[in-house]
Amino acid sequence: MDLKDMILVTENDRGTETNMLMTLDDYKSFIAVDDMSELADNLLQLGRTLGEADNFAEYYRAANVTVSARFCLDDIQLGHFLQGFYNDSKKFRFDKEASSSECVAKLKEIGMTDKGWVDDFNLHYEMENRSFERGQTFHNFNDHDYMVLEALSPRNLVVMDMKSGSLTIALGATEYKRYPKDEKPTKDNTTIGVSWEHGIYLGSTLSATNFKAYKREYGTPEKIEDIYDYRAKLKQKFYFYQDMSKDDDVPKKLQNDFLHQMYEDFGTIEEDCFYDRLEDGKYDEGFKERQVKEEKCR
Repeated sequence: MDLKDMILVTENDRGTETNMLMTLDDYKSFIAVDDMSELADNLLQLGRTLGEADNFAEYYRAANVTVSARFCLDDIQLGHFLQGFYNDSKKFRFDKEASSSECVAKLKEIGMTDKGWVDDFNLHYEMENRSFERGQTFHNFNDHDYMVLEALSPRNLVVMDMKSGSLTIALGATEYKRYPKDEKPTKDNTTIGVSWEHGIYLGSTLSATNFKAYKREYGTPEKIEDIYDYRAKLKQKFYFYQDMSKDDDVPKKLQNDFLHQMYEDFGTIEEDCFYDRLEDGKYDEGFKERQVKEEKCR
């Protein structure tokens, strides 16, 4: 089954909370609503939880018994549910017997315990051969989406957390397929994510981050043969800043930081002005400085 077809169910009976995982058919049997109009209204409320973050549909089974339910958003929400994140009381239990067998099997399939924790001992990680480039986004195994701001080297990246806007240097970034041991990987039991060996947290202020210093420390030298290669790199950088400053998925503060950095690097945020300066050789001094440094290193 797909995780998004799973229903997270909590029964509160006079303050005693029980968590369960159910299929839609088992959920309908559990609430046992005979009135078709009432059942349709309940399922309509349940359907409204699809794709939403944390809202639950509520049904009052009896005077002191409330059932809260929602469709599962993803494996992270499932883990939070099993850990009691949505319970009013710390005293709750998970009823495996009352849960649908398909849902219990799905837990095993994704390597999650009924306490909501991923058991790495029962999981196999298979390395993928992936290259990273500026502007790419990827998912890690802790439910965070990241964007590559700079590939310092094939596996050392400057990345931005798409939720918080915080910046990190990800050293040894590698993509993996994760699936249960002793099972063949399938679409349903496989999770793809990126992890790294070591991370250096940089905060969330782009303009204060000295990319050049980190490039020297963790990067590999770019091959720039002539002034035309150099100008092409500048164009790529300008358009990257421009795209990020207009990307609605990037936090507003970071959008402004990208504009600020664009102005710092190019003296303008206007495309026509940038091209005029580029063609007039206003930025060529950087290429000359690069040649001098390369000569000294020989």
